[in-house]
Amino acid sequence: MTAKRGCVIAGALLATSLIAFSQDSLFVYREVNGLVLGGRPFYAIGVNSYFLENLVSYGDTTHVGEILRTAKRLGITTVRTWGFFDADDSTDPAVIQFLPGRYNESGLRALDYVVARAKEHSIRLIIPLVNNWDDYGGMNQYVRWLARITTPERMFQGEEKSAVQKVVGAANRSYAVQISSTLAHDDFYTNPLLKQWYKDYVGMVLNRLNTLTGITYKDEPAVLMWELANEPRSSDRSGSLVSAWVNEMSTFIKSIDSNHLVGTGEEGHDVSTDSYTEVSSYSNQSWLFDGTAGSSFTLNTSLPNIDAASIHCYPEDWGFQPSAAVAWLRDHSRIALRQGKPLVVGEAGIRQQTNVFFDGFFNAAFAENVSGVLPWQFAYEGRVEPDGFAFSCPDDSNMCDVLTRYAELYRRRREGMLVPPAAATLYQNYPNPFNYLTVISFDLPTPGNVQLHVYNLLGQRVKTLFDEYSQVGRRAVLFDAVGIASGVYLVRLTTGAGSMEGKLVLIK
Repeated sequence: MTAKRGCVIAGALLATSLIAFSQDSLFVYREVNGLVLGGRPFYAIGVNSYFLENLVSYGDTTHVGEILRTAKRLGITTVRTWGFFDADDSTDPAVIQFLPGRYNESGLRALDYVVARAKEHSIRLIIPLVNNWDDYGGMNQYVRWLARITTPERMFQGEEKSAVQKVVGAANRSYAVQISSTLAHDDFYTNPLLKQWYKDYVGMVLNRLNTLTGITYKDEPAVLMWELANEPRSSDRSGSLVSAWVNEMSTFIKSIDSNHLVGTGEEGHDVSTDSYTEVSSYSNQSWLFDGTAGSSFTLNTSLPNIDAASIHCYPEDWGFQPSAAVAWLRDHSRIALRQGKPLVVGEAGIRQQTNVFFDGFFNAAFAENVSGVLPWQFAYEGRVEPDGFAFSCPDDSNMCDVLTRYAELYRRRREGMLVPPAAATLYQNYPNPFNYLTVISFDLPTPGNVQLHVYNLLGQRVKTLFDEYSQVGRRAVLFDAVGIASGVYLVRLTTGAGSMEGKLVLIK
């Protein structure tokens, strides 16, 4: 970034009122099983906008302002955004690290700007510090730097590159398994020099004095949590490789920064089905729990310097039905609760009927008192993302309404303002008619056992949607009609006060 542009950015910030709530000067901390701010529960109800530093680096502060203003208007408390860009091109203003320990001031000043503007809007940031995937350089960029020192003649180049084995994740994110004849992606977790390079980068960020706020990052309350990596994976099916690295790096961060929460940034995969719902609930996607991803949620969450449990959720890309996302959330919430850690859903995405899915997903999170949900991903109007998950407001009004509604519900819970429903009520499902996914809501004025079943017109039960003890409030239950024929169906809600029915129309 040129000096002139830096002055323009600084002037714009100084010209803007920075009047904030008193809580903006406080840090969010962990207490028992929840996040706390100013003596009250804090909920990271937010969005992902990974590209903010990039926009600023290329001179686009307008859209950064638009995203943050819109998020604030929706009631969002938290934005998750990248705190890294590792690449060889030192002339790219968005690149932060172009060689180990060599940094572009332009990229860092852009990150300064993102932090300062988020603070101005009373929005807190979750900041991952490296990518598992090859996008934005990631772990493999570190490995490539080392490979050039140790085995330059054996680097994969040209035609050989296409033959390199890759691990593919949600939205076609990928990383190469082998980088040179002697170095692989997983060496990032074990090689002493690579680990030191990562520590050098993290230490630089934590100790950096923000050029706009005059506050070091480790002392900045606008940062909610550091994530060690975005979606760390490995080839070690025991999960111990990633877990050992997480333990070392979380301890390192805490040795410098005692103010901030530390999370793993992981997806929630595990190495055993222990404590999880039957694999059949996840469309028999056993890879989620057999170590294929090389990371163990249970192991990582148990580490002493990890403050919040992290999961992501992509039903379409992971091969299970949308309703199973609720089981994914509840299973991980239960494990996190057992270990005394709050759960934050750092990413969740679905391409079809987004608002319907998130209505049910947010509702389940609210019922479980999950500490955060951040859909992937929030864009400014007109921005197109190739992964198909992007939404903006007010363009995607239905999704915006869901975000606003749950942000308000969580705010009321934080303020102790929740009012129980006056009576048991079964609401009409929406959409109706539906052809794949619908949400069915009901109110419960007193806690008790609740059953929600779907029947055909012959009175035969075709699906059980809910059969458990429920607390007071409104529940929104997802019904994905996979394997069910078109037709008219009845939904029956049974509570201690009696039963009531509604009609569903399924059209395929």
